[in-house]
Amino acid sequence: MSKFTDRLDEINEGAPARMGFGPARAAKVPGLALIVQVSGDHKAGAATAAEVSPDGIILSGLSGVAQVKDLKDALSGVIWGVRTDALSTADAKAYEEDGSGVVAFHLKGTAMGAVSSEESATVLCIEPDTGIEELRDINALPIDAVLFPMSGASSSWTLDDLATVARISGRLNKYLLAEITEPPSADDLKVLRTAGIDALVLDVSAGKEVLESLKKSLMDMPKAGSEKSGRANAILPGVVYSSQREDAAPEPDEDDDDDE
Repeated sequence: MSKFTDRLDEINEGAPARMGFGPARAAKVPGLALIVQVSGDHKAGAATAAEVSPDGIILSGLSGVAQVKDLKDALSGVIWGVRTDALSTADAKAYEEDGSGVVAFHLKGTAMGAVSSEESATVLCIEPDTGIEELRDINALPIDAVLFPMSGASSSWTLDDLATVARISGRLNKYLLAEITEPPSADDLKVLRTAGIDALVLDVSAGKEVLESLKKSLMDMPKAGSEKSGRANAILPGVVYSSQREDAAPEPDEDDDDDE
């Protein structure tokens, strides 16, 4: 298991992994993971992102493996990774040797050997309109998580956007990372978690104050399960049922027909 997936597990379970032999302490964890993406001005952006103490940092738009070496100091002590369109086996190994714990990539152009490491989390980038059949194929791949964009401002999201999340989460047994352009409201955060989202990805260009505000909102979220009463509970059965109803009904036994 990678440190990145370990962190996602801690958040899902509502408590960090216990260290040492001392008494257990109830440490606070966020309701969802915060992943800060650094897509430009990488040296300054990585430093700013690290100051927010997110659950992970994703570098995108790099010129190549060599550029990572200039950023290692700023990323010290933080779980970080690289996002690229296509990933070769050699580049995946090089990023890991430099300290990367996550690699994000697209389906086409990525080598099979690029997802072979057990120390580095693997994240597949998909479009929100990915078809049902393709989602089934993706679910069988040896990847840890899926990242997809939620388009538009969070204030304009509708039930149609939530249905997209439910369609993806209902067909994938993977961690779900949603890329957003601005922080959702506290109520929207709870609904997104209920629908299956595990982490939010926001670019560092949103600003340090915005990122810190989002982190606080995530830390202030109630424990998972406490929002499952009332109207929010109506969302859950639909998410679960969406995956169950895909199973075809069993064919009747011929013997049963003969008995009638």
